[in-house]
Amino acid sequence: MRKITIVGAGQAGMLVGVGLIRKGYEVTVISNQTPEEIRNGRVTSSQGMQAIPIQIEREMGLRLWEDIYQPWDGAQFNILNPQDNSTALTFSKLLGARNGASDLVMESIDQRVKMPGWIHRFEELGGKMVYEDADIASLERYSEESDLVLVASGKGDIGKLLKRDDEKSVFDKPMRALGLAYVKGMTPMKTRDHGDIQRGLTWSACPGVGEYFVCNALTTSGECDIMIFEGVPGGPMDILDTRDGPEKYLENCLKILKEFFPEEYARCQNVELTDDMGILSGRFPPTIRKPVLTLPNGKFAMGIADAVCLNDPITGQGACNAAKFAKTVYDAVLKHGQDDFDDNWMQSTFDNYWESAKYCVDFTNAMLVEPTQAMGMFLTACDANQKVADIMFSGMDDAERIHRYLFDEQETAKLIAKLSATPAEQLIAQSA
Repeated sequence: MRKITIVGAGQAGMLVGVGLIRKGYEVTVISNQTPEEIRNGRVTSSQGMQAIPIQIEREMGLRLWEDIYQPWDGAQFNILNPQDNSTALTFSKLLGARNGASDLVMESIDQRVKMPGWIHRFEELGGKMVYEDADIASLERYSEESDLVLVASGKGDIGKLLKRDDEKSVFDKPMRALGLAYVKGMTPMKTRDHGDIQRGLTWSACPGVGEYFVCNALTTSGECDIMIFEGVPGGPMDILDTRDGPEKYLENCLKILKEFFPEEYARCQNVELTDDMGILSGRFPPTIRKPVLTLPNGKFAMGIADAVCLNDPITGQGACNAAKFAKTVYDAVLKHGQDDFDDNWMQSTFDNYWESAKYCVDFTNAMLVEPTQAMGMFLTACDANQKVADIMFSGMDDAERIHRYLFDEQETAKLIAKLSATPAEQLIAQSA
């Protein structure tokens, strides 16, 4: 029986762990927190999930909350006019059951709910949990005891052991000051085309200031909404710090909304935090790292998920990417049979993942800087044409579907012309 050790009990680590234990592998997962500590600790993310990663969870037998939590009904994107914070363009989409399409599914389940449940499921299936802080000496020990060591934790010193890939990493500093708050008492979102939506996602951008999006979620106390802030560093939204305490933190959240996102502020007259640990702040440079870690004993460990592909959360792709990376690793382990998991296998497995992940990375990075002409045309067309907007929403699940429309003006013009009565040549001339 092949032995696999996974450092990190998050979205990717637990998916791989549960998947492989179900296939007869001997799997140990290393976590620096027990399920109780995770559940009672601070929130870690906003973890939006979509159709492809949801199906991966289903394949691994980890859809544990479908009887008590339903996916979102709709989503809307807004670009604001920075002069008066009015809406310059907007487009929306009905999702899931409201849309009648299983390929348009989005949801969010608090990691404090999901990970303890997955850990318990892993142990029920025969997996072994070890609760300790892992360091380089630990990795050496794991490598001596295991056929494969996976590093699925992007936080702490372990993640820093993996070298930055300068060729694939675009930024060398944080591009946004990040904050989020889990709240209850928010009123339904209002869309231009589909009316009120009880549970869903609203994403709004104020150029030069930052972005704010809010989504429905399942947390430890039931359903809630997550307020997510992406402020330009040093700008007027860069005022969120958990060290201020829960009360002041929420006060600053509402201050941002009142000044820059007034329509969203109107939904928040009666909001309160779900719990004092339901706030988070920080910043980091989006970074791609090399997947192979050579240990002092000459053996190897492989970084996966956020440990090697750390995106800014502006496009809500973190948990989705982790699930997709987990699926790539899971499939590669099964296919590899009894062969050695050497550095060549690790690199080729990452390369296979990167073939699709690079589109998501490009999409996310493009949202952090001034939009290309192609993107400007594409988003403007989304406002005017629901068929174009539908393509944009499909790209949230698979960024390859929209990649060329974000960067290739000719391709964008052809798409818009195909779905409207405006010739492509005229569209290109108008955008110049």
